[in-house]
This record gives sequence, structure tokens and C-alpha cells, in this order.
Amino acid sequence: MSYELNALIAASELIAVVAAEVPLARPAPLPHGLALVPMTDELHDALQHPSNTPDFGFKRFPSGFALRIAGWSKAAPIAYAETDEGHPGGRRTALWYDGRITLGPLTPADGTPLDRVLHALGATGPAAPAVATALDAYRRRPAED
Repeated sequence: MSYELNALIAASELIAVVAAEVPLARPAPLPHGLALVPMTDELHDALQHPSNTPDFGFKRFPSGFALRIAGWSKAAPIAYAETDEGHPGGRRTALWYDGRITLGPLTPADGTPLDRVLHALGATGPAAPAVATALDAYRRRPAED
């Protein structure tokens, strides 16, 4: 069975702000002061906004979400990550800071995108494997066709 992970990842304090602004956001703690918000179908639909902002090649990036994530990034770095079993190092990830993308969007051709973004968020050295392991608990398993 395959898996996917679609999530926002940032410092716990910023994820708390996201959850306060978006009631459907369900934060989950990660090691080393990080947290994530899984991009559930309900959250995806709630974050949709009609605009012409790019999706940066993400598969499940809500329309118009770039404006909102850029706003949150003015307080601290925040990442959006998509991974799947077929690309364990990350299908596509990007990091926003100060209102703009500062890293990515990265694809597996760039190495291991998820690891690079986790390092940029402060999960360096031995912290990165612990965060990556914790992320496994939030991967969803899509219904088989």
C-alpha cells in the first residue's frame, strides 16, 4: 500500500498561529520544536481561494494558498511538503520566509527535498532523522482504486 504526506511544517509557535487562524488545521508536534499541519481534504478545501497565484508544481497545493503561506512566513520560515512512497526523499517541497520562497520548490532531482527543508527549519545533524521518523505517523494511505 502506498502513502502520501502533504503538510505544512514550521516551528511549533508558527504552527499554533496557523491553527488559530484556520480552525480545520490540526497541528501535530514533531521533535526539536517543530510541528506540522497535515493537508487533509477538508483543510485543502477550506484554504482554496480564487486567485492567479501559482501552485509551484505541487499536486495538492490549494488554489491561492501561496498568498496565505507567504503571509505566515513573515513571522518565521514555513514549509509545504509533499512526499510519497514512490519518491521517499520528497516529491516536492518549498520553504517560504519573509513573504517569499527562499528554498525550492525542490524535487527529487535536487537530492532529498524533505531533508533539505527540515535542515533549513533547524532539524540538523541527528535531529533530521528523528523528525523524518515522526513524519511517518502522519502519512496518509490513499484508498486504492
